Amino acid sequence: MKFLRLAYYVLIAQLVLSGCAGEGMDETSPSSSEINFDAYLGTNASTRVRETNLASLKETSGFSVFARHTHANGAISDMMDNEHVTWNGNSWGYTNTQYWPDKDSVYFYAYAPHIDGVKLVKAPGENKTNPTYIEFNSSVNPVDLVWAVKKREVPKSPTSASKVDFQFKHALARLAFDITVNQQLEKNGAVVKVEEVKLYGKTDKEGALDVQGYLNLADERDNVFWGWSVVKEESTRVIYTWTPPDTEDGGDLKLTASQLDHTCAKIENDSNSSLYVIPQEKKEAFYLQITYTVQQGTSQNTVKVKKNLLDVNNPFNFEKRKTYLLHLKLSLGSTRSRSSASEDCSVTMSVSSIPE
Repeated sequence: MKFLRLAYYVLIAQLVLSGCAGEGMDETSPSSSEINFDAYLGTNASTRVRETNLASLKETSGFSVFARHTHANGAISDMMDNEHVTWNGNSWGYTNTQYWPDKDSVYFYAYAPHIDGVKLVKAPGENKTNPTYIEFNSSVNPVDLVWAVKKREVPKSPTSASKVDFQFKHALARLAFDITVNQQLEKNGAVVKVEEVKLYGKTDKEGALDVQGYLNLADERDNVFWGWSVVKEESTRVIYTWTPPDTEDGGDLKLTASQLDHTCAKIENDSNSSLYVIPQEKKEAFYLQITYTVQQGTSQNTVKVKKNLLDVNNPFNFEKRKTYLLHLKLSLGSTRSRSSASEDCSVTMSVSSIPE
């Protein structure tokens, strides 16, 4: 009788232990291999401070990963949520180590640079059970956003597991400008002092660009607008103002110099003061305004001139992975103070692709 009772307890213990082991084997096995990453993105270096490239990912921000285990029956399990992946000098690593499941496939969604608190959410009006969008505000986070997606089948054996390699792409457009004059400036000649450059909407009290949107990390299509759901709300649009580098109360956006003269033929937006723009189509007027003073001998005249950018390109499409460089050429022919004199400034534009 005692033997039977002992055998019964041993059997119960074995069942409990096997049950616990079964629970642990649901997603990963102790013998399965660790999930590791690699990243590829454009060039290694750039003179633009805020541009996201492979060097900036390694040196500062790293990237973030969401992982979803897709089962054969259609069920989806969360494996990673905004996991911060950083460069340790030799390879990419992260804190909450995950291992490959026993079977099926895993979808990996990544973006950079890393932003704390980001979650996968539904875009407005979307009814998907498993969302793949991130909410992004280009005014709150003025960064060069990139993203990547990768589907991987579970490796057949731990030794066959390779790194999940992300080929990042730029998700935003970039807007920049430069300022010159329509003639060569001589020594002891005219001096042009740029006081302010401003980008605004229909009026100088309204913002120019939509800054809030939802990016679908699962969308790999190359269409210039696909993947984005833009919040078109006038109240959230932003007015941007650039001031000379020595201006203390002019905000964060700066110019490279304060005046054009015989030693300085061009002023640009500072390398850290380009705008990264959510892809959008502008069909209503928005303006670039420049205020500057022309000093010639004892004569000094202040000019404020604005240009409707729809006159440069209509409609004005901000496409992802494109740089829009506006060229402002000022005229020294005006000798009187006036506002919105179109002949005092011409604007042209060149467009180029951002290297992937």
